[in-house]
Amino acid sequence: MNINCRFYLKALIASALLSVSASSVAIDFVHPGVLDSKKQFKFVKDNLNKEPWKSAYTKILQDPRASLDYKATPWSTVECGSSNNPDHGCTDEVRDAQAAYTQAILWMLTDNEAYAKNSTAIINAWANTLTGGHTNSNAPLQAAWSAELFTRAAEIVKYTYTGWPQSEKDKVTTMFKQQYLPDIQKMFSGSYACYNHNWHASGIEGMLNIAVFNKDEALFNDSLTKWRSLLPAYIYLESDGNRPKNTSWCSKNDTQIKTFWNNPVNYVDGLSQESCRDFEHTAYGVAALINAAETAHIQGVDLYNDRSANASERLKKAMELHSKYQNNGSTSLPKLCEAYDGIKLTTKGTFEIGYNQYAVRENNKLPETQLFLDKTRPTVGYFHYLWETMTHGLIGNSN
Repeated sequence: MNINCRFYLKALIASALLSVSASSVAIDFVHPGVLDSKKQFKFVKDNLNKEPWKSAYTKILQDPRASLDYKATPWSTVECGSSNNPDHGCTDEVRDAQAAYTQAILWMLTDNEAYAKNSTAIINAWANTLTGGHTNSNAPLQAAWSAELFTRAAEIVKYTYTGWPQSEKDKVTTMFKQQYLPDIQKMFSGSYACYNHNWHASGIEGMLNIAVFNKDEALFNDSLTKWRSLLPAYIYLESDGNRPKNTSWCSKNDTQIKTFWNNPVNYVDGLSQESCRDFEHTAYGVAALINAAETAHIQGVDLYNDRSANASERLKKAMELHSKYQNNGSTSLPKLCEAYDGIKLTTKGTFEIGYNQYAVRENNKLPETQLFLDKTRPTVGYFHYLWETMTHGLIGNSN
């Protein structure tokens, strides 16, 4: 091999290594580190007599999922069709996952060991029962929603509660790897690849959370890669050009993309792929994207300001646009969609975590989002976004 060939080969290897290092992150995982941290909980605990946490704390204590008498209802196989028809364990699984997370939060805020015991009991019930995974048409989404929540609870109690035996923790690790992850990963290929993107957002958050709990570096980096591909394909910026972008797993041509985006009048800054479907599903997608960014933040990866996805502008514009239409109603603002039956203001609420990042940590002005949160706080949440005011409302850099 002559000198020029050796030099060229070395250059190729160096270029390949640089490419890998740009897309992959070597992780020394922080625990607990799925959406919530010890430092964050200490801050909230120290401020429970102040707003907005005082009202949020009152609301969480009144919720049935916070009851010390709560019992899990596990299934061996969860079968979920479209809109949960049939519902064979679907409602039970999500509710139990929410309860496990709710009780884990209260364990951190009260030091009452009964909450930690309840949280682990709920998680253990599913780890000991779920053997057939998730089936029927909504299986991947159901697995994602449940994994998003169960992992948060399991991460908290695993690293803060000494009464949870290692053998039980190991069984939960296996459950996430065998009963949830394969079902979630199905949505990135085949017939699921071009479903509405709130599916993929929840899938990415679920995978990222599993990666942290299971200490799976390869899965963590794959989740980051998918997040960077999805965000520009879910939230539009005018700088993208005359049409939204595609994800790496779903390509739409110029004619197909408008239908896929539910026929907007125009593509405007902050519009999401589901804005002209309804704001509720948009909230599912945006919440999962923000939640994943928050977990990455705890792990030392700044997805919030990821330049390749222009993440900061996309997420800020999306929160402001959707907050503005919910604050003012659709009749007093320019029409967003060719066929849309009106915007329904919902007190289910989201955006607390994104607002904390961009307005509190970074001191950006987000007046519409602030007004929306003032109207809906303290939030309860829905499906995979839950108790945002309690855990992240105005906490700043406390995690």
